Amino acid sequence: MLSAVFRTVVVYITVVGALRLMGKRQLGELQPSELVTTLLVSNVASICIDEPDLPLLASLGLIFLLTILEIFSSTLACLSPAYARILFGKPVTVIRNGKIIQSALTRLRITAGDLTEALRGKDVFSPEDVLWGVVEPNGHISTALKPAPGEAPPMLPILVDDALFQENLDVLDVDDEWLDRVLTEHQMSRKEVLLFLYNGKEILLVQKKTTPKGWSGKDLQ
Repeated sequence: MLSAVFRTVVVYITVVGALRLMGKRQLGELQPSELVTTLLVSNVASICIDEPDLPLLASLGLIFLLTILEIFSSTLACLSPAYARILFGKPVTVIRNGKIIQSALTRLRITAGDLTEALRGKDVFSPEDVLWGVVEPNGHISTALKPAPGEAPPMLPILVDDALFQENLDVLDVDDEWLDRVLTEHQMSRKEVLLFLYNGKEILLVQKKTTPKGWSGKDLQ
């Protein structure tokens, strides 16, 4: 009995420590790879508790191995946007200018009922109210609503970590040439951009550096 209690306490402390090492996202919205790691850690932990004949250190070693693999993978994703897109996937636009993109729903295997249910969870009851709606890699939907008269339009992502949101260029009635011209004016290339947001009137441009440089401007169309 005492042995089982000891193993349970040790495993509990180890799993809590492993989740802390993997970061706060393990406690919030999980990406697919992070969910797999969390499930594997919990499975190894349960086996360690249920099978007292198994060496305790061997089971704890597996937990820390999974933790190290997750830390390595997430670090590589931070350093390589291309790897991050392979690992986590890309957001998929499902609503543009109030119109549902049915081909995107088919690709995601999402029904119109699923979409409207997700929108209601955002207090949105008509797709026509949505300027841009996107299904995130974690399965949640994000929406940018059409501005009310007199309100500034929402800022939409154009370039994020080398990922170009071509659909947002279309929504904002600009193109790749416009994007490259703006970046040239600020002596930047696409690979140097951490974040580029635009709403038709203003931009927010943040450069990739240890001390990022922020810039905003108006009436750049």
